[in-house]
Amino acid sequence: MAAKRTKKIIPETSIIIASFNEEKNIKETIDRVYNTLPNCELILVEGGTDKTIEIAQEEKKKHSNMIIIHNKNDKGKGHGIRIGIQQATKSIMAQVDADSQFPPEELPSLIQPILENKADIVFASRFVAGSTIEKGSLTGMRRLANYVVSGFTSLLCGTKLTDVNAGFKAWKTDVIRNLDIQCNHFGYEPEIAIMAAKKGYSIVEVPVNYKGRQQGISNVKLLRDGIIIPLFLIKTKLFR
Repeated sequence: MAAKRTKKIIPETSIIIASFNEEKNIKETIDRVYNTLPNCELILVEGGTDKTIEIAQEEKKKHSNMIIIHNKNDKGKGHGIRIGIQQATKSIMAQVDADSQFPPEELPSLIQPILENKADIVFASRFVAGSTIEKGSLTGMRRLANYVVSGFTSLLCGTKLTDVNAGFKAWKTDVIRNLDIQCNHFGYEPEIAIMAAKKGYSIVEVPVNYKGRQQGISNVKLLRDGIIIPLFLIKTKLFR
């Protein structure tokens, strides 16, 4: 008699979206997350002043397990992610950008290494085998900035990472809370890598299919972040 196949069930997962004035994108992103993981706990941390909150509240009528936080004292993306981490109740978390540049449909692949006990933290990467980048979606300047930050982070944490800045990551809840992330700005992503290395947690990269922002304006400031992030990372490496 053939062995009965059992369908692998993805455990309930907390999905964090830290957004800032994403009224043009948030509905589609929320719908795509729930279409992919119907039982997830979606935590939206919105720091802006447009209609993102109102749109999300309409979406909540369809999804009772959705948490909406108006972060009126917003200090940056890292701040929003940290608030989401504090609020999450599930054993696995993932972060998704509000503009869906990283497809929510790939969330199962993102968390798979955690389910298989192959990683404590997973970083999506646009620059490993199996990834695709939509033509024109990533400027040469952004490629260079990512190359520099990823290379610098790899040097500090002793692990080769190719796409630290990708806004599509997953982690075990107990692990991320033990890292005690402190950064308020975009430096929280390499901070995760450095603190994970310090505490002996494993990080793996998985491929992702990346598309350009559909609507709205990116909040990344290359010059500002290019100065602030390296200084913050050196401080993290030496004094944490």
